[in-house]
Amino acid sequence: MKGVVRVFKREVRRMISQPIYLVMTIVIPLIVVLFFATFLNKGVPSQLPIAVIDFDNSSSSRQIVRTISSGQFCKVKYKLSSYEVAQSRMQSGDIYAFVIIPRNFQQDVINGKQPEVVFCTEYVHYLAGSLIMRELTTTLSTLSAGVNLKLRLAKGEDENQALAQVQPIKTDVHIIGNPTLNYSYYLSSIIMPGIIFLMCLICTIYAIGSELKQASSKRWLVLAERSMAKALCGKLLPYTIVFSLMEIFPRIVLEKYLEFPVHGSNILLYLCSILTIVAYQAVGIFISGCLPVMRTALSIGAFYGVLGFTLAGFTYPQFAMLPAVRPYTLLYPLTQYYNMYSAVQINALDITETWLPLVILLLFNILPLFILPRLKKAAVRLDFSKD
Repeated sequence: MKGVVRVFKREVRRMISQPIYLVMTIVIPLIVVLFFATFLNKGVPSQLPIAVIDFDNSSSSRQIVRTISSGQFCKVKYKLSSYEVAQSRMQSGDIYAFVIIPRNFQQDVINGKQPEVVFCTEYVHYLAGSLIMRELTTTLSTLSAGVNLKLRLAKGEDENQALAQVQPIKTDVHIIGNPTLNYSYYLSSIIMPGIIFLMCLICTIYAIGSELKQASSKRWLVLAERSMAKALCGKLLPYTIVFSLMEIFPRIVLEKYLEFPVHGSNILLYLCSILTIVAYQAVGIFISGCLPVMRTALSIGAFYGVLGFTLAGFTYPQFAMLPAVRPYTLLYPLTQYYNMYSAVQINALDITETWLPLVILLLFNILPLFILPRLKKAAVRLDFSKD
């Protein structure tokens, strides 16, 4: 182990003496955690601006406007005069939706003619559009049911019979894992550790590539007793320790400061975090060995790491992806981390039911074995210091 210890001490000195390492390992992860902890601290956007076009201007139409404004997500910011004006406001980004109440609305309700209330929502801003659509649909459906019930009671129908006609089927909804519909619960819990994993990948490629670029790789190998495996272990161990500690920090912020629900074992999730860090380091070694030029390896590594956020499955579910694309999700450690997070923190499963992601993460460590001879040859022969 003397070679590993010598390389480890040398790498710690390099980390301390070169600010870029401290920026990648500590500063950027801290900024990411603080950003998401403050930016999404409310959990879900509220009071999103919408407009109303009230052609009826009756007591019933004004009640609709008041009911919409009293909701959690929508705020009637404008009362406009025409569809064209509302469309222009939406295109300029002033509002996310608008509601059109037709003429003779109240009279048609009284006469039982089923007037049509129209609302238009733009889905370019997907989260805002989804929240507004859900709240407007619920609000207008509730108002419609209330009006229907009043008309039936006014006609002398029994209350129970009237309720059975208005709402023949009752729904009992239970939201599991995120009962408050907190947007941050699903986004921050993956984005924060995911960016730390990405920085671990970039830092691994940079640390190896800098040895080749600065023509210090021969000295690196000599300290490791000419063993590339020892050289990599000693070089990457400081980053493994630092990034493992940085992964604990966002978990503390999520659970203690943002009060995220915890249903499973934190120890199991921390173990998965460490294995994910090691898996990304293995990927970084593989990319560095395939592409010994640092700038090229960094470009490919950044592309690979960012694409993992799309294929991990936390924004677009894996089962809905094309069958030809679905197998590629296994190429990203972030996918396994997300699967483990869902199983442990949301569904409170134990190790007997969550072992598969851990095994897949361990399999990533096979990758460096295929590239060690090529990487050692590059460390001995390449010299970019004169370029």
